[in-house]
Amino acid sequence: MRFRILGPLEIFDGTRWRAISAAKPRTLLAALLVRRDTAVPTNLLGTELWGEREPRAAANLIQQYVLRLRRELDDQQGRLLVTRTPGYQMVPEDEDDLDATVFARLGDSGRAALAAGDAESAAALYTQALALWRGPALADVPAGPLVEAEAARLDEQRLDVLQARIEADLACGLHTALVPELRQSVREHPLRERLWEQLMLALHRSGRQAEALDAYREVHRLLASELSVEPSAPLRELQQRILRGDPELAAPETPKKSARPGRMPAPPRQLPAAVAGFVGRHTELRMLDGPPGDAATETGPAVRVITGTAGAGKTALALHWAHRAAPDFPDGQLYVNLRGFDQAAGPVPPGEAIRGFLEALSVPPERIPDSLEARAAQLRTETAGRRLLFVLDNATDAAQVRPLLPGGAGCAVVVTGRGRLTGLAVTDGARLVSLDVLPREEAHEMLIARLGTARISAEPEAAAELIDLCARLPLALAVTAARAAGRPGFPLSAVVAELRDTRVRLDALDAGEGVSSVRTVLSWSYLRLDAGTARVFRLLGLHPGRDVAAPAVAALAKLTVREAAAALTSLARVHLIDEHQPGRYSFHDLLRTYAAGLAATEDAGPERPEALHRLFDHFLHTAHAAGRRLSPVRAELPLSPAVPGSVPHHPQRYEEAMAWFEAEHPVLLAVTDAAGPAGFSDHAWQLPLAMGDFLHLSGRWHDWVATQRTAIAAARRQKDPMATALCLCESGRAGIRLGRHEEARAELSRALELQRELNDLPAQAHTLRTLGWSYEQQGDYRATLTCVEQVLELERAAGNRAGWGGALNNMGWCHTHLGDHEKALACCTEALELHRAEGSPLGEAFTWETLGVIRRALGQYDEALDCYRRSREGFHRLGNRYGEAAALRGLGETLNAVGDPAGAREAWKASLTLFDELEHSDADAVRELLRTAD
Repeated sequence: MRFRILGPLEIFDGTRWRAISAAKPRTLLAALLVRRDTAVPTNLLGTELWGEREPRAAANLIQQYVLRLRRELDDQQGRLLVTRTPGYQMVPEDEDDLDATVFARLGDSGRAALAAGDAESAAALYTQALALWRGPALADVPAGPLVEAEAARLDEQRLDVLQARIEADLACGLHTALVPELRQSVREHPLRERLWEQLMLALHRSGRQAEALDAYREVHRLLASELSVEPSAPLRELQQRILRGDPELAAPETPKKSARPGRMPAPPRQLPAAVAGFVGRHTELRMLDGPPGDAATETGPAVRVITGTAGAGKTALALHWAHRAAPDFPDGQLYVNLRGFDQAAGPVPPGEAIRGFLEALSVPPERIPDSLEARAAQLRTETAGRRLLFVLDNATDAAQVRPLLPGGAGCAVVVTGRGRLTGLAVTDGARLVSLDVLPREEAHEMLIARLGTARISAEPEAAAELIDLCARLPLALAVTAARAAGRPGFPLSAVVAELRDTRVRLDALDAGEGVSSVRTVLSWSYLRLDAGTARVFRLLGLHPGRDVAAPAVAALAKLTVREAAAALTSLARVHLIDEHQPGRYSFHDLLRTYAAGLAATEDAGPERPEALHRLFDHFLHTAHAAGRRLSPVRAELPLSPAVPGSVPHHPQRYEEAMAWFEAEHPVLLAVTDAAGPAGFSDHAWQLPLAMGDFLHLSGRWHDWVATQRTAIAAARRQKDPMATALCLCESGRAGIRLGRHEEARAELSRALELQRELNDLPAQAHTLRTLGWSYEQQGDYRATLTCVEQVLELERAAGNRAGWGGALNNMGWCHTHLGDHEKALACCTEALELHRAEGSPLGEAFTWETLGVIRRALGQYDEALDCYRRSREGFHRLGNRYGEAAALRGLGETLNAVGDPAGAREAWKASLTLFDELEHSDADAVRELLRTAD
């Protein structure tokens, strides 16, 4: 087991690096990792986890988090996370299992090498140390006292090592290559005078004395305005030495390399200028760097492939990294724009690109052969034994790239393209770097770099909204920042106002030329699609959810699922969409806006409403079938037949239905909101009802309430009393789960009135069952029993055996709470038989729980334990966290009654964990049980 804290906290489990998802266990692990030399007392851990709002049961909660961490770390025996008075301690397996330890060791080795005069080794060691960083230390851990202090210390150490590495690079004569990095560093850390000093020295040694003196004036103004102080003595002295041309400031002598036959006198330096203000992409830069010593393979060049959607900054990243890596390739850097997505000029033929490389390497024109194969062979010959860096920008596919690969094992190649280019990984060992939109923090850094800290800090909310409206796409942010920079007197809120309207957003993101127009850059990918795939892309702009799977796309575009999956794969291949989870695809908001705009212009007439009708029917009919699988006792909704091409799915098992809902529930919420405004009022009230049982069983009760508000409004607009009654009843159910009993009973009473007017017996049974549940939640079991007896009569009359069994179970629950345990036992025994016969695992789980209560009341503790365990297993298997938590609570109470307090505590702790995850008020009662037991 290894750990990383130089960035977000991660653990390596032997196969992959992964995060600790739960916040409290993550904070606990961080606190233990930063104090590994000693046991951390429980009281300090409590302060770290909760600050001044530490709960009374903090010690018990910490113990639970320790148990969860041990499961995460596969450390059930407590070998790594040790209980050690007065608290807990993380014991290292070896000294290099924490990245911060490795960083410190490399930094010490670098300092020793530099002190010994070996600047080249020192620079390499410092570079290795800095490559361990993935962002600010402990970036995803809430800042308690221990974590905050350690993060600040580590960040300070990182800056010290960065300055030392730059000092070593200066000693190696790399002053010119350091200038761009140093300019970025002083922007990020403007009060670090040592960085300004190094920038001035690098500029002076590069023959740029005027710029060096400008840098001094800039830091002088900055220090005066921010701190009201003068520059330090070393900075003032360096300025004077530059003014008088001190010869001791000259670059160190570097040994000259002997010339080889065939080498050009001056190596090619073809890299375009790096993008000004480049920030972020720390993870991707580390992937491009690779492990230490990985500049090339033993047999061929090291190939890196950067892919990503249009406007993600692939070229900017490639050039930024290439300029940074250029000193490692003294024989030259070569660049070609392969124009893979240029509709006007077309892609560059590989033979033409090779000719340009050979000419840059001083091969006479008469020696350049005509055929592609011969030119590729000559390129490999000319590059063998050299250290060259190739940047192949905007590649179409692997076939365009392969002939351009050099033959030298000391060479490196960076390829950018919108296609996946995975063939290069298969045949040429390429390392693939996929570029997504910027993380929010890096997008914020980009705005600061382009507009300045003062302007962004003055309007933080506008800056945050601007980042969202630009979908964190680097090109969009760059265009917007350029517009804002050109109007320094305008507030950022004015720029934001221009972008809010989706109809003109892409117009606002146009800087007047192809490469700086978001719409134009996106079109380069779209125009290469075949007609069928292009149609799918346009229709995806109509889909209201954040992501989509093939069956929904099949409905949207009236395709088979296989055809839809093929179209999605094609779109993902050119990064117009992203497969962010297996089988699920998404795209950012600007691509959505672009797709929707294309659909509005190219899919006229009935195509768009018909596509939406198929899509909404797909979700409605699948949700209805899945909801019936979760709760067979529920009556079917009066749905219209699904339109042709909507391809609804009918889950065959409870688990399959839950899995579908889990995957699609964010989309279902979005479809619920979109259906009414799109003119599909029936879907707007029927879909919330269809997914109600899922939202209930999975603990998403606030979503449950919100969707029913939408449903009631839609049903009332339809002036449909049956629909209104159904929605009022469902809203009442949701309100009960949130403890809003008076409001819920008012809605249920109104629903019952409407259902009696309509003589709808099954609906009356459902509403009465819900009304009884409301009374039961408040302990009024006689009122509950009155409701349930009416339900039983209605279900028997209708021949609904599953509903019959549910009513009998509810009657058993009421009788046992009213003291008639024998009658309760008879009811639940009959209910269990009905649920088994009808194949209702949820009904069985609820009935086993009731039987546990009855057996315990009768003093039959062994039977009660068996009932609770069966109930818990059933709820766990079904994914019903609330039911499982309730069964565990009853199990703990029974174990406590039979003299097994340890077993009771384990059951209650598991119950409390589930209730806390649900943020349910029952957690307090279980917490009190644990406190009393302790």
